[in-house]
Amino acid sequence: MLFCAVAVVSVHAQQSAVVTNATIIQLHKAGISKDIISTKIANAACSFDLSTEGIIALKKEGVPDDIITIMIAKGSTEMPNTATNPELALEPGLYYFNPATHEYIEMDAAILTNSKAGGLGEAMERSVSGLFNAKLKATLSGKAANMKIAMASPLFVFVFDKDKTGFNDNNQAKSNVESPNEFFLVKLAQGKRDREMVVAKENSVGGNIGIDDKLKVPFHYKKLQKGLYEVSPDNPLAPGEYCFMFAASTASTQGITHKVYDFSIQ
Repeated sequence: MLFCAVAVVSVHAQQSAVVTNATIIQLHKAGISKDIISTKIANAACSFDLSTEGIIALKKEGVPDDIITIMIAKGSTEMPNTATNPELALEPGLYYFNPATHEYIEMDAAILTNSKAGGLGEAMERSVSGLFNAKLKATLSGKAANMKIAMASPLFVFVFDKDKTGFNDNNQAKSNVESPNEFFLVKLAQGKRDREMVVAKENSVGGNIGIDDKLKVPFHYKKLQKGLYEVSPDNPLAPGEYCFMFAASTASTQGITHKVYDFSIQ
């Protein structure tokens, strides 16, 4: 299984007050510059109302579009109140932090399976013309993930085994994965019955192995303590299907399965 030991998380708020829509409106009406407001958003715990109604209310109060854009990119990152909950014990795993309920929701692993695309049509093309274009796709069952996230800039928490005993990705490939830097965040194509990504391409000239960079979603992370990281996408995510996957899971062997951690942005 992914992650094996208990980690004790101590979350410390960077500032005593949480920044909200009302905070931004107050700062704007006080004549505070955009640069200062942007810096405060970047360095504070935030609990923004980014619903349609919330954004309209900000506009009615005269908050500039570029500040609203920064608010959307930041999302809501308010953490549990450390005064009443100084230590939060989390089993090692991958979590989504829900700012509305202040809960860490554990993400369940799903199974990604590599399979050849092309079938009979590719075989006939290969035999008749000697030319072909084959793709190796990795698929997840189900049209959408069970975990639905209603915000474009979600906050995730990765908790690793502090003893570094390693874990596998369901392919029995042992590895000492120690940080989010050893994962990809990938946008999945949504089909009628499943979700998929292309992990390799082959033609009569040669082939390419690996996930297309266009499908990889850049993210950043902050180390809170040994084995504990906060992870956020660099930019707001468009609605759709996504997954975190082991960087070593892109092998192009047909029939191989891997663990991934999938979610939907709504």
